[in-house]
Amino acid sequence: MSILAPYTSTYDISTTYAKPKMKHDHRYDALRNLDKDNDHHHDSESSTEVEESDVENKAQPSRRQRRRKGAWAKVKKYRWIVDTALLLVIVGLLVEKRWSKHQKGHRYELAGDITGFAPTFSQQITKFDPDPRFAPEKASEFWSNETQEAWLSIVPKGLGYLLLKDPSQYTSLPHPIHDYPTETVFTTSMTHQLHCLYTILDAYNKLTVFSNPALIDMPWHINHCFEYMRQAIMCAGDVALEGAATTFPPGDEGEDKGGSDGWDARHVCKDYGEVYGYLEREAVPGAEKWISSR
Repeated sequence: MSILAPYTSTYDISTTYAKPKMKHDHRYDALRNLDKDNDHHHDSESSTEVEESDVENKAQPSRRQRRRKGAWAKVKKYRWIVDTALLLVIVGLLVEKRWSKHQKGHRYELAGDITGFAPTFSQQITKFDPDPRFAPEKASEFWSNETQEAWLSIVPKGLGYLLLKDPSQYTSLPHPIHDYPTETVFTTSMTHQLHCLYTILDAYNKLTVFSNPALIDMPWHINHCFEYMRQAIMCAGDVALEGAATTFPPGDEGEDKGGSDGWDARHVCKDYGEVYGYLEREAVPGAEKWISSR
């Protein structure tokens, strides 16, 4: 019995649909190259047109750009004004800085210190009221214990003589007082004024009681005090409004003689408690209280 083997075809199916290989024909190379050149030329022309369009657009500024250029031209026209103003501001700041450094930050105060040594004192409204202890009606009572104690109660120890431990920290200092050759000591205007007022009262009462000018110590000092008080009063320039007199005696027939005694007026004053405390703290070492000329 014969055995049937599988049928094997002798036909190769791998080559059934294979595309026959064609020979390269050089006759078509020129046409292919021509097509490529046309395509490249077309792309070049398109690119050139776009570039030219961009250049034209850049060459022709927009309306917004023209407005900007116009506004900037106007600013440039007046730029010198801006530059001058800035220069003045800079100069002003430099001057202010130099002045502040020179003054060491000290702020001027009316009827105050300009050197930077004394602090700034608070202010208060004060009504002037008469106190007969300081200038009694009877001249001979001026040297009474009550009057002398009253005067000593309002002046600090040392009568305002102050010791500056480091004078280099302050500006515009006057010449130091010669009584302290090894130290830098100054007095203050307020205590000087009180001392002068007391000296004038003392001389006036001596003339009234004794009628002897020889009893007046250092008569030249009286003239000095009158002139010093004049300038101190004008410096303060107190323009508080004052009304009708309330304590002046009437005329011979009982009539109102008019005028103003100032007792109903209110003034803007420094806090005298602060001033007094400051002068006490800064007084020369070992200072005592005194008011009359030595």
